[in-house]
Amino acid sequence: MSSNAVRSPDSTRNLSRGWRSFGPNLLILPALLPLILLILLPAIRTVVMSFHDVTHGFDDVYVGFANYIAMVSHRAFNTAFLNTLIFSFSTVAGEVLIGLAVAVLVSTRFRAQRLLISLIMVPYAVSEVVAVIIWRYMLEPDIGIINFVLTRFLGMGQVQWATELYQTWILIILLRVWVQFPFSFLIIYSSLIGIPQELHESAHIDGASNWKAFTNISLPLISPAIVIASIFAFVFAFRNFATVWVLTRGGPIGRTELLSTMLYKQAFRHWQFGLASAIAVVMTVLTFLISAYYLRSMFKGMFGQRR
Repeated sequence: MSSNAVRSPDSTRNLSRGWRSFGPNLLILPALLPLILLILLPAIRTVVMSFHDVTHGFDDVYVGFANYIAMVSHRAFNTAFLNTLIFSFSTVAGEVLIGLAVAVLVSTRFRAQRLLISLIMVPYAVSEVVAVIIWRYMLEPDIGIINFVLTRFLGMGQVQWATELYQTWILIILLRVWVQFPFSFLIIYSSLIGIPQELHESAHIDGASNWKAFTNISLPLISPAIVIASIFAFVFAFRNFATVWVLTRGGPIGRTELLSTMLYKQAFRHWQFGLASAIAVVMTVLTFLISAYYLRSMFKGMFGQRR
């Protein structure tokens, strides 16, 4: 029998120790496989398609950065890019500020507190598409209940959201904030109720007002939760499609076009899958970069980090 056929006790122990340390990791494979099949592989395919001319019924043709050049030079890109930034930052500010205010208001115990929290979460429990469709019918110029109340009982003019650009944007942002602010509220509220009450009691004994106690105790402690809520809100808003598409489909005259609606039109109306893939890649990179910068800036502000 050769010496290679006999394992030494040390090698056996090392193999057993290595299997004990690595073996449990195999248990996460069933959870990783769907992520690989449904997220990683399509993402890689999207990046590959962004460098090809992909048209339905024809072979892919490698074109290098032609799709990215066509995207930047497209007449709708600048408007869609600017609209996406305005929409994202506006909705993030609204969602986080309203979520913070509501979380502070309901953080103290009172009667019907649980019922009120349940009512606050209702918009987030409703499908965004369903919510936008309901609001769209409520704002119809002829049959909408909101315009009926404004004109009949309040003597105000109708909400011309279909023709007036500023009214359209106000409506889009308000709808998005209404649907999504419960998510930010839930994150901030969970952090807020975890603050020990002894800290506030000590501050009040020392003569601090409620505002001083909040700004000097509660706000610094819930800042990480505010950061997380802001990052999630930005990521969700930057890739949002349903609100604008259901309400305006990018109109009037493309003035409410977002990168997500532009991507959809290029892929499923014009069959320019390569150009649509380039837009998707740019959206992913921009989301990562802006979120990373936003996260770094907020953490520097919270902890006073210096370069």
